[in-house]
Amino acid sequence: MTLKYQIGVDAGGTHTTAIAYDLNGEEIERSQAGPGQVNTNYTSAISNITEAINKLIDQIDGDCQRILCGMAGLSVIGHAPEVAAEISAKAENLPTRAITDSLLALYNGLEGEDGGLVIAGTGSVFNGLQKGRIITTGGYGSILGDEGSGYAIALSALKSALLSWDKREDNELISLFNQLFKVDNLTDATAKFYKTSNADFASMAVEVAKLADKGNNFAIAVIKEQAELLARDIIIGMDRYDEPKPMKIALTGSVLANNGMLRDFLENKVHAKYPHAQFSISNGENARGVVFDRSKDYRYFTSH
Repeated sequence: MTLKYQIGVDAGGTHTTAIAYDLNGEEIERSQAGPGQVNTNYTSAISNITEAINKLIDQIDGDCQRILCGMAGLSVIGHAPEVAAEISAKAENLPTRAITDSLLALYNGLEGEDGGLVIAGTGSVFNGLQKGRIITTGGYGSILGDEGSGYAIALSALKSALLSWDKREDNELISLFNQLFKVDNLTDATAKFYKTSNADFASMAVEVAKLADKGNNFAIAVIKEQAELLARDIIIGMDRYDEPKPMKIALTGSVLANNGMLRDFLENKVHAKYPHAQFSISNGENARGVVFDRSKDYRYFTSH
């Protein structure tokens, strides 16, 4: 009997992961390629995505039933059917669907159930799913939003350090950022900040969290502030559910997976409004969302 399988693709800003699953949801094979963020370099992203898909198709002796591509930046460029068409045309014209990476993570985190998924890594967003309807709050990028993200934590901490620097008060965040930027004063650190990529700056949030875990009040205040802002986005999303509201909330992303203090502040804030909310940590293997996607919006394409 011919093996039937499906492919889920998680295309992010640093790399693309494609995983083939049988129809029971068991992993068969996986492949990786370069970045798949379509709003940064569209041509390169599509090339990397199709490279990862075609690796699997070449390796597996079977019949691929469908391809689900979750792509960073798709919400920015739009035109998901056209993007799916281009990928399909370069992947043996297989039935393909293109969605945002956050929606792919939602399918995986909730395993097909209704509820919400919070992503907090370099950026952040809340997505809710109820009876096929998608609810999104936040996710507006580093300038307009991304509350509770690594970038927002690092930025809030740097602002705290700068305020203390101006006030000439003691704040361990000052020495932390001098160390992280490899300078001996915050004026030079500020100059380096404007030349630092979002992802590299967001990684500094780990050191802020470590300082908070040691009991530093300035760092704790930053973590609490950002956790409660992200909790606000969750509550706004849950407020938009119809009754009865689903209470399952999956958490994913490096910030939520690794920062217990932030999770505690966040959960306490949400529980004050929704005491029955149930939190869990998603496994983060978002390509697995293809297993739980119930959409029929997969089409055969022969050109783009």
